[in-house]
Amino acid sequence: MRPMKRLFNLAKECLVRDRPYEREAIWRCTEPDSGTWAEVLWDAPIIIQILPSTGFPLGAASAIGPLLKRKSVHFIVMNAWSLEVPRAAEALAETAAAYLYDHPRHQLTFLGNTEHETALMRAQGYFATTINQNCLVNDAMFRPLPDIEPIYDAVYNARLCEDKRNELAREINRTAFIYYYFSGDNTLDEFHARQRRLAAMMPDARMVNELTPDGCQFISWEDINLILAQSRVGLCLSPVEGAMRASIEYLFAGLSVVSTPSLGGRDYFFDDEYCIICEADPRSVREAAEALIARNVPRDYVRAKTLGRVEAERRRYIDLVQDLIDRAGQRGNFEDRFWKLTRGESIIHWLKMSEFATKISPLASRIKFKARTSIG
Repeated sequence: MRPMKRLFNLAKECLVRDRPYEREAIWRCTEPDSGTWAEVLWDAPIIIQILPSTGFPLGAASAIGPLLKRKSVHFIVMNAWSLEVPRAAEALAETAAAYLYDHPRHQLTFLGNTEHETALMRAQGYFATTINQNCLVNDAMFRPLPDIEPIYDAVYNARLCEDKRNELAREINRTAFIYYYFSGDNTLDEFHARQRRLAAMMPDARMVNELTPDGCQFISWEDINLILAQSRVGLCLSPVEGAMRASIEYLFAGLSVVSTPSLGGRDYFFDDEYCIICEADPRSVREAAEALIARNVPRDYVRAKTLGRVEAERRRYIDLVQDLIDRAGQRGNFEDRFWKLTRGESIIHWLKMSEFATKISPLASRIKFKARTSIG
């Protein structure tokens, strides 16, 4: 069966043709005044990078898709969370089928953070390819800093919540914890209580972000990079993630990495020379950290080897978008646009969808596109 026919059949299996409100409820955002990650990659043809998130079953498409319904639009879909957990890929496929049924001029390409994620979406009848989203992080922001003496045995840049399993670092002598407050994890009082429990459990640790009445202190990426430079290894301790941006930040900064087994693709750029995946218990985490500290792999080496792998992944991303431009019969060099975006912190930015709707409104109203070199 042809992929597109299969998608429409899937939509009809889970939906009733004459009940559009039920179909729309599957893909439409539930929090239109909120925000999600999105970026316009190109405007002729229209290519938009999206990432499903809470309240946005198909990312920004769930909010601004109807605005562009009469246009030919290609959405490139990355995953914020692992598709390898039960029913995740099937649920995303059903959401996409419902969306495409209501937006027949739109197309979707799915990017897997792992080969398995790609295979899962292909099995659902979609075009999918493996490009780990961590290749889009700006490597200029995180890098080794010369003449900085490490004072922490480990650093863990992660939310303070049960899923992140911060307590697994409790046997490491001195750990720096970087975090932020996310109301989706717990209430403000629960967040403050958890931070204090961890501080009491690990008196030699540094809780980097001071508590504030509305959560905790925000620290800049420059300050984060300094703390990475002051640390010997980076920690990744959750069982399930998306690609976990912090994992690539560690590697760009030249840190060796201790990880527990996980789903989601954070280990995609790991290397056995300077990364250890250990059992999810405090003793194993400590022993893995001690082993990597003893190896003392040079930071510039870790960064250079990571960048070699990342550059190959970036090239595949650039080629993917360029192919969409070329096949639409348009001219322009996406690589220039790619570097402009990635050097702006990341190719995917968090935006309120009201702001994003304003940004893309000229694309919605344009009657005829002109060939352009970029949207900049």
